[in-house]
Amino acid sequence: MKSIRPFTKNDIPQIVDMFQRLLLANNEGMRMQPRDLLPDYFEQIFFHNPWYDEEISSLVYENSNGRIIGFLGVTPRPMLLQGSPIRMATSFHFMVEPDSRASLAGVHLLKTFFSGPQDLSLTDGAGSVGRKVWEGVGGTTAYLYSQRWSRILKPSQFVVSQLGKRIPFTPLASALAPLCRLSDAATTRIVPKYFPRLNPQYSEEELDTQTLLANLPLLTGHRAIQPVYDEYSLQWLLNNARQMNYFGTLKKVLVRDEGGQVLGWYLYYLKPGCTSTVMQIVARKNAFNEILDHLFDHARRHGSTSLIGKLEPQYIQELTDKYCWFHRFGSWTLVHSNNSELLHAIQRGDAFLTGLEGEWCMLF
Repeated sequence: MKSIRPFTKNDIPQIVDMFQRLLLANNEGMRMQPRDLLPDYFEQIFFHNPWYDEEISSLVYENSNGRIIGFLGVTPRPMLLQGSPIRMATSFHFMVEPDSRASLAGVHLLKTFFSGPQDLSLTDGAGSVGRKVWEGVGGTTAYLYSQRWSRILKPSQFVVSQLGKRIPFTPLASALAPLCRLSDAATTRIVPKYFPRLNPQYSEEELDTQTLLANLPLLTGHRAIQPVYDEYSLQWLLNNARQMNYFGTLKKVLVRDEGGQVLGWYLYYLKPGCTSTVMQIVARKNAFNEILDHLFDHARRHGSTSLIGKLEPQYIQELTDKYCWFHRFGSWTLVHSNNSELLHAIQRGDAFLTGLEGEWCMLF
């Protein structure tokens, strides 16, 4: 008999082996940590996360010989829907042995996951195949939260950096680098609308956990769906995020207005000479433009050629006005819920779902 059961610590060696063969083998360049840390990683993420709940556990699929042929990693997260507590379950590291896919192990794992006690199931790192399976068993694609925005900060250096990714053109890209720097410096004066000056009375400082906790409900309280953090869970997430050094160095920047009040903040991975990745932007009402300008200026000053981030649906107009463009590539955000109010809030873009709320900070 084949069976689905909760993931246990005794399963970790088998899951580590699957993970190395099925997920790491094709993404060697994406690996953040040494492989010998994998057993500890699986134990910490799935058994010692701040929200661990035996009712919402990761799942394994065993064949008749007791061999694990499928795995679905799950971590619960507390959220609010219109101020009332709900439970969200984030899934990731979904994998099935290639020689067992005809068994529909993936389908059965997802069906079991969807039947759990959580109010909302979410993944924001799904590929095209995972999306088809997810939708096939009743899930939904959150199209707005699957979009990306990009903003070029140094046009000449951006073009040359893209050219340099192709090995035959690497010497040419290096030769053009000094000229590109001069060109980009001139561009800031020639096109002032594209590079607006910051308010000199605004100040920046490193964002700390206490400030984020105190201000997040105040600045995101208008959203129908919001995350719930305490100091321990937030610090745990940020510690994990800091280790994602493949994407660059995590920067947490708080911006204050002329009166010293919090205007907003942004978290992003700085990667000088390349595209930097934005994880979260939070702004006071009517201040999103100012926070965007500050983010663009900070990333540019520190060497980024461009920025990329997940779309904040409520700020499509502001992002457009700041010369960002939108595109759909990479992973999909998928959801499942029996609560129509939850689904409608997500489909209309009324949920606060950033890089902190999904699987981003829990990847290996």
